[in-house]
Amino acid sequence: MADSESNLTATAGELMTSPVLTTPTHSTVEEAANLMLVNRIGSVVVLDENDDYAGILTERMLLPEEVMVPFMRGKTFRLLGQEVGDLRYIEETMEKVRSLKVGDVMGDDAPGIDKNTPISRVVELMVTRNAHHVCVVEGRKPVGIVSRHDLMRLFFDRDHSASLSQGRSST
Repeated sequence: MADSESNLTATAGELMTSPVLTTPTHSTVEEAANLMLVNRIGSVVVLDENDDYAGILTERMLLPEEVMVPFMRGKTFRLLGQEVGDLRYIEETMEKVRSLKVGDVMGDDAPGIDKNTPISRVVELMVTRNAHHVCVVEGRKPVGIVSRHDLMRLFFDRDHSASLSQGRSST
């Protein structure tokens, strides 16, 4: 029974989008944001000086987030570690943020996953880390990315789910 169950489990490699768009740690936030805008994607994988997976920069990181200020009765806004305070000054903060290096602001706490990682583990990582993207690596080299959009396709697109099932049964 374990064999039949494993045949029904999709893997990160089957679901990932590949190739993955990358940017080096020394590129600017503006360069990375332009890469995402031009390609209409929500994240870019960041590479270190050896072209190994270093982290990820997402569109969510490039938008202000509301944060509670400890020991104060108020909230403020923060963008990539920069205090915005009043949103009337967001354009000034954005100007400061544009020249920051991607390596200084990327999310680097998300582990790269193997192609054979079961989707249940991918979902667990996304939920526990509140992440929308997980990088798929071979060794330390990025080979693809799984997004929440990919999971929606798996869960709700019958044609996609059927093609995954047919692909597994023929191997």
